[in-house]
Amino acid sequence: MDDKELIKRIMEEVKDEKLREELLALVVEKNKKKDDTKQEEEKPVDYVAKQAVLLGATERVAKTYWWIGFIVSLVFFSIFVSVAFSYFMASLLTNSGENYLAKAIFFFILTLGSAFGIFTLYSGKKEYERLKRKRENQRQS
Repeated sequence: MDDKELIKRIMEEVKDEKLREELLALVVEKNKKKDDTKQEEEKPVDYVAKQAVLLGATERVAKTYWWIGFIVSLVFFSIFVSVAFSYFMASLLTNSGENYLAKAIFFFILTLGSAFGIFTLYSGKKEYERLKRKRENQRQS
């Protein structure tokens, strides 16, 4: 039963005026809470704007910070991949006492961490672009 039907039924069946007002107030309050939670769910985190507010920076500076973080993450990722690959190959090619495989695993774990950083930054940018398009569409409507 939707709210219009509920209100209509309350108006028809409830004879006591105070009880009718209380029930209608409850319906309105329920709708208000539902709208508030819906708006909160629809607001994704705007990473660039959040960074701009936290750092007191403009959007342009926040985007610059984002690019710096993205490039640094890519550099670390490439370094960790190459080092992990080198240690893995060394473990295959040598029979020395050093444990190259453990070092390769350690650098592979660091590689996964930097890959997660890249993914987080990239998905944050995509979310920002989606939010920006949504705002522009709302302004045009």
